[in-house]
Amino acid sequence: MNSLQDDVRALLAGDGGRLADPYPTWNRLREELPVWKQDDMVILSRHERVQELLGDNNILYSRQGTKTSARYERAKREFGPHGSAAFGRVLDHEFHQLVRMDPPDHPRVRRTVQPPFSARSLAREMQAKVDERVARNLAALAKSGGEADFKKFAYSLPLQVLGDLLGIPIDDLDMVHSWARKIAENKFNADSERAAIEADEAYRKLMAYIDVLVARQRDTGAETGLVAALLDSERKGVVSHEEAMAMMALMIFAGHETTSNLLAIGLLELLRHPGQWDLLVAEPERVPAAVEELLRFVTPAHFLPYVAKESREIDGVPVEAGDTVIGVLAAANRDPEVFERADELDIARTDSRAHVSLGLGPHFCLGAGLARMEATALFGTLAREYPGARLAGAELRWGGRSLRTPLAMPVRLTG
Repeated sequence: MNSLQDDVRALLAGDGGRLADPYPTWNRLREELPVWKQDDMVILSRHERVQELLGDNNILYSRQGTKTSARYERAKREFGPHGSAAFGRVLDHEFHQLVRMDPPDHPRVRRTVQPPFSARSLAREMQAKVDERVARNLAALAKSGGEADFKKFAYSLPLQVLGDLLGIPIDDLDMVHSWARKIAENKFNADSERAAIEADEAYRKLMAYIDVLVARQRDTGAETGLVAALLDSERKGVVSHEEAMAMMALMIFAGHETTSNLLAIGLLELLRHPGQWDLLVAEPERVPAAVEELLRFVTPAHFLPYVAKESREIDGVPVEAGDTVIGVLAAANRDPEVFERADELDIARTDSRAHVSLGLGPHFCLGAGLARMEATALFGTLAREYPGARLAGAELRWGGRSLRTPLAMPVRLTG
């Protein structure tokens, strides 16, 4: 039992060796300790319990409550003065973001930003741009000899689409990504003073950049759909300036880090399972179903934290008000009670859409449609134009925490 607990702690801390194949640990956790309390942290891993956590409408769990959770209060006490101040500023930024809001603020802000992400708006505004980005980037990769680091490709594509969505000049994208990466490394993290300090500095630069970006678009009248919606709502007093800027920051972070994982690890798993890749090549009409199966099998974000609003029990385990409650999405997505042959990649399965990778209920992922659009365009083009794609190079090294990701991923594209 101690070895299991040690392995789980290591995964939560982002141990690179264990990140190479975390699923045996998540599976053992789900079977042996489905509700595990460790000090002021409770970890849920069965599909039923994770689904309840994600779908909760702030009745039992609070998004904003994370700021005053026992775990975060302890971090602020244990960090030095500089680190504690940085940690507090990062939280101040994040608690203006949609993902950390409770009612009534959450539905008010979500109503403002929902229209640009509707299926109709995305099809009208983004489909042609996404298709063009995919075709152009893959052609450039193939022209260069076909062998390249697909991890770089997989972060570049969503970043370019994000630039189209928010009006970010392409020459600025790498700079913006460097800030988003520092924020991602600290996301939901109360264990690293260094990460908090680096995220604080990244937020300072990012928010200053967003102010300039929005002012330029406001002055020229060249607002993209999302920026226009935010500025219009700010003018009408529906959202504050801080909330509008925080929504931009959230899109810059959430709009490409998780999608990058889906694209890179999704292709990795398809090529590791040649039977599945061959099926997709033979029947490219299966691409939308394959995207859902990859969302399940890959799980771009492995776990998410919430905070208990009141004391209660979960399956006999006491949960105190203020405890951090972590849902392990990667374990839930391989629960054999829900998915047949849960550890097998099967793009023809019929139960993939029961995955929890995009959240549920009021906090269902705002950018789900855009992520699916990018993945569908990419895997469809690869299957049709580059059926001979294969992995190249040595064993992969992994990094991240919740956002588990390969540090590099050599791939050769051939027709």
